[in-house]
Amino acid sequence: MNKERSEDLTDTEKISDESSQTENNNKDEVKSEEVIDPKDKEIEDLRKALSEANDNLLRVKADADNFRKRITKDFEEKLKYANQSLLMDFITFADNIDIALAHLQGAEEPSIDKIKEGFELILKQFKDILAKHGMKEICCEVGEQFDPNKHEALMLDSRDDMDNNTITMVLQKGYTLNDRVVRPTKVKVNKK
Repeated sequence: MNKERSEDLTDTEKISDESSQTENNNKDEVKSEEVIDPKDKEIEDLRKALSEANDNLLRVKADADNFRKRITKDFEEKLKYANQSLLMDFITFADNIDIALAHLQGAEEPSIDKIKEGFELILKQFKDILAKHGMKEICCEVGEQFDPNKHEALMLDSRDDMDNNTITMVLQKGYTLNDRVVRPTKVKVNKK
């Protein structure tokens, strides 16, 4: 009977052990459920989202900095060579002056007419270069009405044969660059 009782006790102990293990497992499950509280999960998700947003922000900042540097470099490069076309035209102009001077040096007595003709061709070529790049001479003639937008009065005249505020003499030609006055025509103006 003792033997049966001890077996019963052992079975009871086993059941008791099993139930305590089940309780422990249930407690562990409850504890693990407590650890995965919905608020904690939401906080963790928000932390991950914030971390991703910070990473994206850093990438965007780096991209913007690289873009700004690339644009600045491109602008500086274009600015460095912006006048290349104009200067290439001036090289051709300088070549023609060299040719004219070489012809003058080779001639025993160059005629004034030939020299004048050469300078007229050089001047025409020079004005063509200016016009090609948007610079044009301001048309101004004696007797024309003074316009402060395109003329600069350097001297005054008092002539009775001309109207008041008219140009009596052109002292220096003026120029426009793409329709903007870059140098006004310097003139003498009649004031009565």
